[in-house]
Amino acid sequence: MPIGKCRMCLHEKMLVRSHLMPAALYDYCRKGEHRPIKVGEGVVIPTDRQTQDYLLCEDCEDVLNSGGERWILDKLARWERTFPLYGLLTKVPPFFDEDDMAVYLADQNPEIEVEKLAHFALGLFWKASVHSWRGDTTSPRIDLGAYSEEIRKWLRGQDAFPKYVYPIVVIEKPQKAQITMNDPYEGVRQAWRTHFVHVPGVLLMMALGKTVDDSVRTLSITNTGNPIIVSDSITQDLEKLMVKTFRKSRKTQAYLRAKAKADADRKASRSCR
Repeated sequence: MPIGKCRMCLHEKMLVRSHLMPAALYDYCRKGEHRPIKVGEGVVIPTDRQTQDYLLCEDCEDVLNSGGERWILDKLARWERTFPLYGLLTKVPPFFDEDDMAVYLADQNPEIEVEKLAHFALGLFWKASVHSWRGDTTSPRIDLGAYSEEIRKWLRGQDAFPKYVYPIVVIEKPQKAQITMNDPYEGVRQAWRTHFVHVPGVLLMMALGKTVDDSVRTLSITNTGNPIIVSDSITQDLEKLMVKTFRKSRKTQAYLRAKAKADADRKASRSCR
């Protein structure tokens, strides 16, 4: 393990291999012998390769683990259509349920640990903002500007939650939950900037800036009531985006072989019924 400057505590310390996306997420995206499918950078490939690098010291890794990762990583959606986080959320009736959107107020549900959920989301975006996670460039995966430093301090418990940072949590229904993950990325810029990351069954968004619209601020999990959204239309939009990205990407031979094997397994399974 090399010695270097930890990007979270900013001290020279022994660094451990940090993951951009927590290692446990890859287990969600496996099914039997079939590997997670990565769609990105113009290609589709099955891979067990995890995006990782020497970034943090062991103490700061634990800041992220105890801050939110450990709480959420056994509650995400699975292939079997079980989804513990959705089950916890819906134990309390929605505050609003109309026009294909239900809003649940997490402050009325003691089983939802809002700060850990926010810590998990901001931890993912922050890690993407301080490192490239690629060998061919040194530019960070996403650019959060001055907000990156403010988020770092909050993650470490050194400062209050940063102003003009609005994390939004969208939970998918179990029967429609996408058992996928993607690295943090920036969406199309409007009057403000919005970043996205998806983990099995959960879409995490983060809007940044003084000009963020009131309708967006209202839905931030840090707003009054700690709202969390369940929306079929947002889930469908995510599905369309994933299909569009998939169709535009080059399918590797490894993916085509994996697909043929999966199709054969499904056919054999149906013939045995």
